[in-house]
Amino acid sequence: MEKKRRRLTVCFILIMSLALTACGTSSDRNASAKETEASETETTEQETSGTGTSGEESSAAVQTETDSEESAEPESLGADSETPVSEDDVKEALKVTSETTYRNWYSEDGEQWLMQAECDSIQVQGEGCDLLCEAVNLWNEEQTASFWESCEELAEEAAESIGEVETDPDSYYYDSRREIEVTRADESVLSLTILSYSYVGGVHGDSGYTSVNFSAESGEILTLNDILEDADGFQETAQAYIVEKLGGEYGDELFEGYEETVASMWETEPVWYLDAEGITFIFNPYELGPYSMGTACVTCPYDEVGGYMKDNYVGLQGTGSAQFSENTEIKTESGTVTVKMEVDEDYGMSPISVCLDEESVSVGEFGSFGEACLLQLADGRSFVLLDADYMSDDYVTFLYEITDGTITLRSSLESVSLERGTVSAGAMTLVMRLGVLGNYDSLMEYEIGEDGTLAQTEEVFEILQDGYAWHILTLVKELPVTIDGEAAVLPEGSRIRITGTDNAGTAYFTEEDTGETGSISYEYGDEENVWELYIDGVSEYEYFEMLPYAG
Repeated sequence: MEKKRRRLTVCFILIMSLALTACGTSSDRNASAKETEASETETTEQETSGTGTSGEESSAAVQTETDSEESAEPESLGADSETPVSEDDVKEALKVTSETTYRNWYSEDGEQWLMQAECDSIQVQGEGCDLLCEAVNLWNEEQTASFWESCEELAEEAAESIGEVETDPDSYYYDSRREIEVTRADESVLSLTILSYSYVGGVHGDSGYTSVNFSAESGEILTLNDILEDADGFQETAQAYIVEKLGGEYGDELFEGYEETVASMWETEPVWYLDAEGITFIFNPYELGPYSMGTACVTCPYDEVGGYMKDNYVGLQGTGSAQFSENTEIKTESGTVTVKMEVDEDYGMSPISVCLDEESVSVGEFGSFGEACLLQLADGRSFVLLDADYMSDDYVTFLYEITDGTITLRSSLESVSLERGTVSAGAMTLVMRLGVLGNYDSLMEYEIGEDGTLAQTEEVFEILQDGYAWHILTLVKELPVTIDGEAAVLPEGSRIRITGTDNAGTAYFTEEDTGETGSISYEYGDEENVWELYIDGVSEYEYFEMLPYAG
């Protein structure tokens, strides 16, 4: 699946793909091994409890920290100011904490997987932004409680209707998700998009996006008029721009009279958010066209509508982070930045490059572009963070520094993507595809060091958990492990789930039936068996009925 920077534009495809198990290739393991020299990783506590109609819950804490160094100018990117900035004026970037919680409901006899639910929640911390922190945390608490309340109702409905349809006992029947993405977090605004999705039978699920934009100063939720100087001028210009872009991109897919729908959106608060390139308006399925058209998004660039907006909302302001899409010019203090992608329809691979004014550096040729983010640190350094996919989720994440007016590659992390987690100035939580006793997606926190490279901050990669049966590893022979710091042996027939790994010789597990936790020591094979793991000198494949490797 092609992944664009804004998953909003392809949400109906993404939603279906999220129901599949994370896949990877044998190269994932080799790529993962290359990253073990980085310093530390993030681990997340997993919880299990009874919920709903016999349910299980696991919680994954995802935390982004900020670089609090006090140094050079935190002026708005693109601002032409020569006024010196004192250290007292430097603002620490927001610290965003994101937590993803999973719950699973089963029938009373435990034979049928009724429902799976996934919920993102965030908290905000940072010096000098107490009002914002309080407002976001309260909003999040209310939204999360409402989500789980609706899930309980859906689980009861699933239990009542499960006998009416044929279902796979190893796959869930109903599905519900709440996903949050940070599009901009700086000294003026925190912009979030929220995807709500549910599947309750039928051909496809229902999805919709909302957004929320907080004032970084007051914590108040901003309306569109709050960020405008000239509402009438903005609406006239933005409306014409949106109608033209929709017609050019979607053409005959649009409902007749879609122009009137766009014109009427000013009567209520439209769905909008801010990022590095402009203000984006979101139109959910069925608003402008059929479900197959997906979610339509139009970004009105600051060059088009910025003149009608208040200055402190036009572009990334001071210390912070903001997303931007490919082939879009972004003005920064270092120059105009563009991530260029040229589509090669004949070969299916696209050259991607990072450009700063007249300078251009090749990133490589990829099957698709992922996401890009502009980072302005508290010490005045500027970076471009991006990811791209060779093919079939073989992602690489790149970090380029642009502080001194030149483009310098600082980090290249194979099997790492920006698809999940959060990105903030100086620190970020990224997803890494691991190949340790199976292929798994894991979360790791990174920060930008003094040398400009991405470095892990914890030892253990936290593996995202789900309810799929094929992620339960069943032993066919005794397995040597460590439990409570002591050598132990798990007997044949034991069932375990891998919960984390340092990706350097240790994997962590939970025994499915007893809840007991421990670790497994492994090593890679020789040159002829470089893709194979060995435990106590024995191939991994001799210990388990099946290992969930892709391919």
